Amino acid sequence: MEMGQQLDRETVLVVDDEESLRDICQDALEDAGYKVIQAKQGREALQVLYGDTEMVDLVVSDLRMPELNGMELLQRIRQEQIDVDFLIMTGYGTIETAVESMKLGAADYLPKPFNISHLLLKVEKVLQERRDRKERHNLSNLVRLLKLSRDINSQLDLPSLLKEFLFHLERNFAPQGVGLFLKNDAGELELKTESGGLWREDPRVLSLCRRLALHVLDAREPKLADKYLLRVDTELKGVWNEDVLPYSIMAAPLLTQQGPTGVVTLLRDGQDTNLYTLDDLQLLTVFASQTSSSIVNAKLYGRMRQMNLEVIRSYAQAVEAKDIYTRGHSDRVAQYAVELGQVIGLGREELDQLHTAGLLHDIGKIGIPDRILNKPSGLTSDEYGVMKRHPEVGYSILSQVGTLQEVLPIIFHHHERVDGQGYPNGLSGDEIPFLARLVSVVDSYEAMTSDRAYRNSLSQEKVVSILEQNAGSQWDEELVQHWLRYLSNGNGNGIA
Repeated sequence: MEMGQQLDRETVLVVDDEESLRDICQDALEDAGYKVIQAKQGREALQVLYGDTEMVDLVVSDLRMPELNGMELLQRIRQEQIDVDFLIMTGYGTIETAVESMKLGAADYLPKPFNISHLLLKVEKVLQERRDRKERHNLSNLVRLLKLSRDINSQLDLPSLLKEFLFHLERNFAPQGVGLFLKNDAGELELKTESGGLWREDPRVLSLCRRLALHVLDAREPKLADKYLLRVDTELKGVWNEDVLPYSIMAAPLLTQQGPTGVVTLLRDGQDTNLYTLDDLQLLTVFASQTSSSIVNAKLYGRMRQMNLEVIRSYAQAVEAKDIYTRGHSDRVAQYAVELGQVIGLGREELDQLHTAGLLHDIGKIGIPDRILNKPSGLTSDEYGVMKRHPEVGYSILSQVGTLQEVLPIIFHHHERVDGQGYPNGLSGDEIPFLARLVSVVDSYEAMTSDRAYRNSLSQEKVVSILEQNAGSQWDEELVQHWLRYLSNGNGNGIA
């Protein structure tokens, strides 16, 4: 690609108090394919850089000018972290001047007088370095975005998703405060999660971030705010009515096809070395866009999960309505199963399966006659044969529900024994699904510690003794050991 012939023309701001030199530079740079803007001195150049109509890539500035000279302009640009490269030119240059300008962040130095070809070579060199730097930066941002996408998409429930999003924000933007505002069911913006010391140290931070979030939500555009932008951005006056803004703040809307769902705000203290840049705001906007749909999906998942749980509980209550002695049994088995699952380090998905299976493991008893369920004495052989059908009945009922397919093996096999003497299939050892073995332990524990139609609850000592004696024959030995250690620490419904 020839010099200056970019797909998107780069913009060069020429700053010099000599109109003739500005015109010569403009003609040469435009012939080379660049877009050119002129400014007579430093203050006028700053107004161009502050504006949002043109994105300037390179400032080519004279050193000596009235009001604000080239070195002062460079200092202001670096102080306010304006993303633009700087090429300084002067006929009064010395080695010291060149070194000083480079220390301040100038990309190169062009002594006067110069010929046009020298100018074009210098400009192209600086802009090529800028392109390379941008490409590396964009690649880095792409890697960050891919990591965010991978981790966010692995979370289904809203609290876990927001925790993951917060982690990526803190890792990539080093904020001293994060505030995530989401619209509630009434359409009002409320603070869903926050972190960072600034929220605790300054009571003004919440109202400041809320006002900025409301502005961003209404405009559906990201916003950057700091002490310098406060001087030139009139929209910020409605967000902060004091003369000095002590923070650097970014806010980006969470937009979906259905509209805005919230706003994420990041802030740091307003020291010059700490200011967020437009590049930071651009990356935050992409992060917010990537996450917004996931947040909506997580909310929907939460609602659907709650609806499923309500249906599941109604099933369990239907069983318990038939058997007054097992009232609350399913809830307790679900609770114990999750607790034991947490003890052995299971993940969220398996814990959810345990909870659902615990609630529904006895659903098949809905097909068992009341006279057998509530019989105050031991069951006959025939009656026990009928009772043993309840895992199969439960499987048959729940197999029609698509969202419950993963828990069917747990429900079907929770009465298997590791020695192969259980039912319905007489499986043994590792043939029995692991989660079914786990539910079997806590189901038996809950049954023994509760009253039944045919007996009173057993003492804790007796229950522990039975579990220990039958570990490795009726129940998975390792799971029994985990459960007993858990109980010995005062857990399991508070039983020591």
